[in-house]
Amino acid sequence: MRRLSFIICCLLSVACCYAQEDGSWQHAFRQLSEEEDLESGAWEGAYELLSDLAEQPLDINQATREELEAIPFLTAQQVEDILDYRYRHGELQTLGELQMIPSLDYNHRRLLQCFVFVGHSPQEPAFPRLDSILKRGRHELTASLRVPFYQREGDIDGYLGYPYKHTLRYKFHYGTRVQVGLLGTQDAGEPFLANRNYTGYDHYAWYLMVRRLGRVEALTVGQYRLTFGMGLIMNGGFNLGKLGTLQNLGRSVNVIRPNSSRMEDGYLQGAACTVNLHPSPVTLNLTAYASVRPLDATLNKDGQTIATLLTDGYHRTPGEMEKKHNVTMTDAGLHLDFQTGGLHLGATAAYTHLNRELKPDASTLYRRYYSAGTDFSNFGIDYRYITHSLSVSGETAIDNNGKLATINTVSYQPSSAFSIMALQRFYSYRYGALHARSFAEGSRVQNESGIYLGATWRPSRLLQLTAYTDYAYFAWARYLVSRPSHSWDNFVSATCNKGPWTVHARYRLHLRQRDNADKTALTDRIEHRSRLSVSAALADGLSLHTQGDIAYADYNDASFGYMISERLACRWQHLRLSGGIGYFHTDSYDSRIYLYEQAPLHQFSFPMFYGEGIRYWLMARAELSGHFVLTAKLGTVNYFDRSSIGTGKQKVGHSAMTDLDIQLSMKL
Repeated sequence: MRRLSFIICCLLSVACCYAQEDGSWQHAFRQLSEEEDLESGAWEGAYELLSDLAEQPLDINQATREELEAIPFLTAQQVEDILDYRYRHGELQTLGELQMIPSLDYNHRRLLQCFVFVGHSPQEPAFPRLDSILKRGRHELTASLRVPFYQREGDIDGYLGYPYKHTLRYKFHYGTRVQVGLLGTQDAGEPFLANRNYTGYDHYAWYLMVRRLGRVEALTVGQYRLTFGMGLIMNGGFNLGKLGTLQNLGRSVNVIRPNSSRMEDGYLQGAACTVNLHPSPVTLNLTAYASVRPLDATLNKDGQTIATLLTDGYHRTPGEMEKKHNVTMTDAGLHLDFQTGGLHLGATAAYTHLNRELKPDASTLYRRYYSAGTDFSNFGIDYRYITHSLSVSGETAIDNNGKLATINTVSYQPSSAFSIMALQRFYSYRYGALHARSFAEGSRVQNESGIYLGATWRPSRLLQLTAYTDYAYFAWARYLVSRPSHSWDNFVSATCNKGPWTVHARYRLHLRQRDNADKTALTDRIEHRSRLSVSAALADGLSLHTQGDIAYADYNDASFGYMISERLACRWQHLRLSGGIGYFHTDSYDSRIYLYEQAPLHQFSFPMFYGEGIRYWLMARAELSGHFVLTAKLGTVNYFDRSSIGTGKQKVGHSAMTDLDIQLSMKL
């Protein structure tokens, strides 16, 4: 108890923080990700996407519908209203004119300003000449390195490479019309210029993308990500969970994005092109794509068929290296997009071929209806209709076996202060689509039906209330559930802003059915999570944040946990400093706590803690000149309840771990 009292006193005296980072998009992203508890790896990809968009802001006077739809937090109504305002009043003179668009509330306007600017030069009538692109384009080179001050068991015996994680990223862009990128990334323990990584890095991402080349709206060669409709057939983008769905009111999108992510899942490799067949006001676009890319897989005992397709991208041990790129996936498809006024209709046809048969273990009950075979095809339609305050959208798809998946949303926004949304989905337990990602309680677009209701209300300029409830039913067995089951997820939050101060409170109740200890019946796994935080963005670049988290889970055994954390950030001329400290104490992994931390550019830090211990970190960012930025972050986690951390080859034989992240970025 003396230790706990001492730590709390230290925390209160340090005055911790989350920096609002000059009101930038990281503030909104941090708040959204914390509220979702970050149980999906897609958040890292979403963070990288927003980082790219922030580095290459759009000229709001020239941005196309597709470019505006690439900003994930905008609703379909807001995109429509921006285009309509531009059509009626001409180009914007300042970003202050965004106040004239009723569907954009204060938070959306503030967030949008991080990704757009007002340009007054006339739109180029033709695609720019090569010499103009080379002369006026910008180069960016970023090198990142993580140095661990500890050894894992695998570093001593087992891993093929050294313990350092590093990334090299190059970008060239001429506005948004021409983009070229190359990324090389290496996880700790993976070989570099050795073993099967004879070309250097373990994973590469590369692309060339051009926009608005005559009737060609977008053309990408290399690695890219596609999203059609609401993701029932193709979604290489990133879903931001249930709160993110409420924020953008469940809109559907059709976009091509170059792949600049370190994640080795969800991208295609080849070429994709969107051609405008008929200009506005009645727009008809055709997107075609083709891809051939290697995949990692675990093979069955016969050494020929696929047991599981892998997405983690780890190749640290001989066993993991044997699974690298042992399957080839070929994809091709078309998407036709029709739009006039507020009406949108789309049709998708997609085909996927694997050079080995996908044959999951059907003797395991919950895997019995997983996708199987070598050839997969899907067909679907997506639709959207928007009026001034009402939006209806959805997608319906079938696979080559005729199994159905459908998702439909209705949203009503009578003013910028209030919006309500309802979402219905039905995914047959026999539906299969290898590239599907959509709104779901589970991790798959399969074996789920449900109803989601959400609302956002701003009763005054100072207060915003958000709530949702989501009920889901699963007609077939799932992991840890041997029979049909259901779940119920409820969330409510309140945010109050007054001057430099922000107070945020939230509560989440999540009930999921699981097998009991004897597997003779189902029992509820009940999880309560709550948070209270106070933030202040003070003068001279100083910002403070104090936060308390509580988690309680009851499934066979009850588990309680809490965390008290504080963070601080300040800015002085070209130097930014930020740091944080937090004490956590949980009974088990079930009551684990997630905590957002600032990190160098393109890196996302949201560690998870359980047990008892303390976490502290310090980060410095210095602008060395007009072209160079150096960032360093030192972080330590110290456990009080164990003498070692982790298991297997990831085991560390100490109670503490310290990592140093260094990043150097150059822009020319």
